[in-house]
Amino acid sequence: MRKILAAILVVGAILHAAPEPTIADRTAIYDKMRESQFNYKDQTAISLNGEYAAVVYDKANPLNKKDYIKFDPYLGLYLVRPGFSLRGAFMLDELDSKQDMWVMTLQENITNMGHIKSFGSELGQFDELSFKTGKVGMLVCDCASMVGISLGDDKFIPNRYLKHFLRYDDVYYGDIGVKFSEDNATIKVQSVNPFGSGKELKSSDIVVSVNGKTPKSLREINEMVLFADKGSVLKFEIKRDGKLLSYDVKMANITVKNLDIKAAESNKTAIKKTQLKPKFSSEFGASFNKSLVITSIKANSKAAKLGLKPGDKIMQIDGVAIKSISKIDELMKNKSGLVYILVSRDDFQFFVRVNRWVF
Repeated sequence: MRKILAAILVVGAILHAAPEPTIADRTAIYDKMRESQFNYKDQTAISLNGEYAAVVYDKANPLNKKDYIKFDPYLGLYLVRPGFSLRGAFMLDELDSKQDMWVMTLQENITNMGHIKSFGSELGQFDELSFKTGKVGMLVCDCASMVGISLGDDKFIPNRYLKHFLRYDDVYYGDIGVKFSEDNATIKVQSVNPFGSGKELKSSDIVVSVNGKTPKSLREINEMVLFADKGSVLKFEIKRDGKLLSYDVKMANITVKNLDIKAAESNKTAIKKTQLKPKFSSEFGASFNKSLVITSIKANSKAAKLGLKPGDKIMQIDGVAIKSISKIDELMKNKSGLVYILVSRDDFQFFVRVNRWVF
């Protein structure tokens, strides 16, 4: 009986699973989408609309300042305007995507395919694939629509970030100084920065709605804030001690000055070089425990001047999650120019910009 039941389950799964695209299907997808991907300054560019395109930052071949409009260090993307008419690909809404949907990086002979494994829920967390694409480029689905930009590994930048990337000439993400948590589809306030624009909210508040819409996931509530219009007001309806309360929270900005990579590279020889010490922590002036919490800071050190304090915890460096002290040293060893370090203090997270040229 068990064998019969197992056979029925397997057959049912096969019947409901999307069939793998054939060679003819893949060729048709490439033919339909290829005009939306092109070569720009010897790098792969992906058309976002009829005028603008995105290029993934390549440390070995950075673009010259005159060749791009802005650089987003969170996404690692340049926004470029080639000066000729582009064919922007149709961007699939991730909420319309299906678990059995096949995705692949656009190339003439598509061989590597898989599925979307998970969606990132916070700034700096890219969406994840069930496979490694092995190539930077447009990530497309079996319905011949764009789902994001493949980074060559098992991560990709999704359309929702690309659409926000297009909206402003500078790098902008909304911020209210509040961290949320999710518990069985219920969104709660986890912590509040007393100096943030959302300071009237309190820990353990239940979020009922934001601008009349009920967020159902951590990703949704965070993106309501991250992608909010500049200067806009978010109307929070929350439940506190059994009472419904409303607060209008005006958006603040997480802004990042455009990073002129090429200029930094060209000026490298003009900056006085100093011999780096073996460990970043010693040159930075901070000591860490195994949990990556700062245990002490030297007076007048770089860490002290940046306002870091004992008890602060290092979370990410340029979007890469940090799990060990050796990982900090490994990442910082080859960094140059501005580096963005995500720090957690009393459950509030903030970014610190470190200029590696000063070491």
